[in-house]
Amino acid sequence: MTEILNQSNELHRLGKFRKTYTPRAAPGKVMLGSAIFCGLMSVIEFANAISKHLGPPNTIISDRYRQDAILIAAILGAVFFVIAVILSALYYTHKKHHVDLYEHGFVVVTWRGSTSFHWDEIYDLQIMPIYGRSRRPVNWNFTVTRDDGVKAQFRGLEGLESLGRIIEGKIEL
Repeated sequence: MTEILNQSNELHRLGKFRKTYTPRAAPGKVMLGSAIFCGLMSVIEFANAISKHLGPPNTIISDRYRQDAILIAAILGAVFFVIAVILSALYYTHKKHHVDLYEHGFVVVTWRGSTSFHWDEIYDLQIMPIYGRSRRPVNWNFTVTRDDGVKAQFRGLEGLESLGRIIEGKIEL
């Protein structure tokens, strides 16, 4: 209960809400689609292993081949399942990450929680470009540090360049 009150007081101190910077959609769609694909492949491989296990032994080729096929299908099913779980977790963290801009600061929200930054409390701002296959940056990595040493990092948001210009213009380093 006190955490909710502290968060409410902090948002009140940051002033009027301006804008939310949400994650870019394309990486989320790729992660979700890949997670669904791997989940389906996991089900198919486990079903394949079960059907081979329940089926009669082959009389033409040795039973060792059937056992190997069962083991391979089970291992592939397990690998696809692990990849699907990892991609689902990455998708969840991607969707939970955003930055809320306020009149007197901003709040960085991740799946772990949120961290607020008042313009006067920012000690350091590091902006690093991330390059793809061209000389033009494809993304930006922002690291913000408060006076008390608390850090937050964000990247991959829609309109991140404009948020960076706003933060640079508001803080006095």
